[in-house]
Parts: sequence; structure tokens; C-alpha cells
Amino acid sequence: MASSEADSRLSQVISPALEKIIKNASWRKHSKLAHECKSVIEKLNLPPKEQEEPTGPEPESESDSSGPGPLHDGGPIEYSLADSESILSPLISAANSGVLKIADPAADCIQKLIAHGYLRGEADPTGGDEAKLLSNLIESVCKCHSLGDDQMELLVLKTLLSAVTSISLRIHGDCLLQIVRTCYDIYLGSKNVVNQTTAKASLIQMLVIVFRRMEADSSTVPIQPIVVAELMEPVEKSDADVSMTMFVQGFITKIMTDFDGVFHPGTPGKLSLGGHDGAFETRTVETTNPADLLDSTDKDMLDAKYWEISMYKTALEDRKGELADGEGERDEDLEVQIGNKLRRDAFLVFRALCKLSMKTPPKEALADPQLMKGKIVALELLKILLENAGAVFRTSERFLGAIKQYLCLSLLKNSASTLMIVFQLSCSIFISLVSRFRAGLKAEIGVFFPMIVLRVLENVAQPNFQQKMIVLRFLEKLCVDSQILVDIFINYDCDVNSSNIFERCGLTLG
Repeated sequence: MASSEADSRLSQVISPALEKIIKNASWRKHSKLAHECKSVIEKLNLPPKEQEEPTGPEPESESDSSGPGPLHDGGPIEYSLADSESILSPLISAANSGVLKIADPAADCIQKLIAHGYLRGEADPTGGDEAKLLSNLIESVCKCHSLGDDQMELLVLKTLLSAVTSISLRIHGDCLLQIVRTCYDIYLGSKNVVNQTTAKASLIQMLVIVFRRMEADSSTVPIQPIVVAELMEPVEKSDADVSMTMFVQGFITKIMTDFDGVFHPGTPGKLSLGGHDGAFETRTVETTNPADLLDSTDKDMLDAKYWEISMYKTALEDRKGELADGEGERDEDLEVQIGNKLRRDAFLVFRALCKLSMKTPPKEALADPQLMKGKIVALELLKILLENAGAVFRTSERFLGAIKQYLCLSLLKNSASTLMIVFQLSCSIFISLVSRFRAGLKAEIGVFFPMIVLRVLENVAQPNFQQKMIVLRFLEKLCVDSQILVDIFINYDCDVNSSNIFERCGLTLG
């Protein structure tokens, strides 16, 4: 009896969705889809023994299609890869249909399959048949956000966050980046403020999951929901926004706590919060000389009279040979050097955010926070990652190298921005580097401290009050930790080859 109960559980999730798809499908346009849905419903309603019997000749690739597939019901019934494909295929087709009434029940069904743990395996477009099937399933959900419906956007976010949270369904590499990109697109493109906030909160929760798992080197480490109220700026915390905050918090918490026996929600964890241009590519590690990025259209944002910029550019030029070596092998190197998939995921996401934060908007957008929205949210996400970085992130040569190669370029391009929020976020990112990463970034901090902090404080000719206040608050935070001050003095003022940072700060503030 247990097997029929298990079968009914799976049928209870899939059959109602397929019936809705049949009901909403156009008989002319979607006759094939409707026929597939009916066949699956009939198959699911068969007794378990009849489901297991082959319905036709065995395919040539018997080992591939007859083995266990990604679909299972938690009971003794095993669905082969061929069975799983025949059951999931109508859902993928419906989600890809471009018709809201057909895509909605399909996406909702996929979310329930993930939440109930009925999907297992790794989603990877470059993997085997099972991995490709799961990847196609996730991709079909990602495409649904382009339908432009508010409820569909929330359903897409719910499904994607469920996928990243799931342990039985493993999301890595390209598939993970596609999910992050979709949430990023919903945040930028949605016309609904609640959906924008939900997309941003979902992104942050995903980052917490990816980097927490990377630090623990385990996919089963307990994860707690983020505190959505901390996403809101103080000026935004009006009575009108309380209900929105509660909605988004409930949205995130419910998804995280739906995975019973896997996570221990307890009290929400305390967390410090504050177009893609190739940002989401996985197969190419940066092979361009990083110094070339300084010659982009926003070079006029940089004040070339400061020696710190030319020093950093010279340092990048010195690395040109080392970066160019083995360019043709970099794709394979990435796989070899980051054999651990959890670390590779964290690296790819971090690199994508750095690239997004360097994206150059149109010149007319430089003073418009709304048009700069993509850059700003990327900087905010980087700030959150750095403020909550664990030991692996702070000490691993791979991640320190990523900070030097990608994040430092982002700081270089954004620290001279005329938009105050961009400058403020750049300062916040830099303070995290000084307070948490200084042991591995001595040379970089020695360059950026004068460029970001002293440049503003020593600028008597054209003082900017807002920038000075931001920098002074930055220094105030640093002074709380006496060890940071000691380290700055020993590593820079006592080094004949470095700038006297401690002395210059004292003279400026004195």
C-alpha cells in the first residue's frame, strides 16, 4: 500500500497542473502539448506495477534511459530517465510556451516538485542526459519572468530560490549563474516595487546559501533566513513599507522553512546588509589585460593626477605576462584549480557581481540612481558578501586572487564616481577589505587607502562635504579597532617603499 500512497503523492502534485494546462491550452496551437499532458496523467493513474512495465521497444542507449532518473516520489517506486523525461517534458514545454495561462501551472508544479524533494540530481547543461533534463527544467522557469506578469515574477523567484535551497536538487555552475541572472533581471525590470524588493532579498538569500555552503564545504549545512528589514534604507522605513517588508520576509522564510529536516530556521540570522556584458559567463576566465579596462569610456571619471592610480596601473602591467601565460588553457585551468564545486560556484558568482559593478552605463545615467540601479545593487551585494565573509573567503589564494583581479578594478572605476551612493558603497567595500582582508592584500590596500581616503581628505582646492563626511565615518569605524591602526603604521609607515598612510591621516585630521 505504501507504494500506491507514494504514487498518489506525486500524482497529486503533477496531475492538477497538467489538467490546468490542458484546460488553458489552445487546441490548434498546443494540441501536441495537450496530448502529452493527457498521456502523463493516464500513466500516473496506472497501478505502480503497470507503470514499471515497458510500453514499447527498448531504446538503443539502454543504460542511459533505463537507469534511475531525476524524478522520484520518496517511496519505493523508481522512475527511469525515460519515465522522468516523459513526465517532465510537458511541464518544460508549457513553461516555454510564452502563454501565461499555460506557463503558470507548469512553473507552480515545478516549484512543488522541488520543495517536496521529488527532483534529485545535478542540473548542468554540459552534463549527461539527466543533468541536461534538470537544466532544461530550470531554464524553462527562468524564461517565464519575461512574460511580464507580477504574480509570475513572484512564482519564478519562489521556484528559483527553492532550487538553490534544495539539497536533493543540486544547482551548480552555469545553472546557478542563470538563476542569479534571472533574479537580477527581475529586480531591474519589474514594475512592481514589492517584486523588486523580493528579487533583491532572494538574491541575498541565494548568496548566503552559496557562500555558507562553500565555507562549510557541505551542501547540508543549516541555513537561516535573512532579515529583510535590514535591506531597507532608514529613509525607506515608513509605515507604508511595513506590510511590504512583512510580505517579503514571509516569502523568504516560508521557502527556507519548507525544507523540513534539512534546515533549522529558528530565529532569522543576523546579517549585515547594506544588461550583463559577459558577467555571467563561466567558460572564460578573464584573459584580457586588466589594465586595458582603465582605458574605457569612463576614464574621465578617474583623476589621473594622483600617483596612486598610475602605480596601480603599473602593477597591473607587471602582471600582464603572468595573466597572458596559458591563455588557451585557462578554461581547463578553472576546472582543475577549482575542483570543489561549492568553491567554484562562489567564485563564479563573486566574479559575476564584480563585472556587473564595473558595467559602464550611458553618460546621461552617471548622476541618475535609477539608471545606475544595476551597478548599485551589484555593489550592495558585494558589500554584503565582504562584510559577512568567512575564513575560507578571507584566506584562500583563489578568492584573494579574485579580489585583486576583479574587485580592485571595480573599486578603481567606482571610487571616483560623482554619484554619492556609488562612492559610499565603494568606501564600505574598502573598509571591509581593510578590516577583514588586510593580511592578504597589503599592496592593494597601500594603493587604495591614499586614493580613496586621503585623496578626499587632502583635497583642499575642491572640497566635497558629503565625500568628506563619508570618509570621516569610515575612519571612525577603523579607529574602533586599535589593531588595524597598529597594522597600518607597521605595514606602511615603517616600510620605506610604502606611503606613510598613518602619518598622512594624522596630519590631515590634526
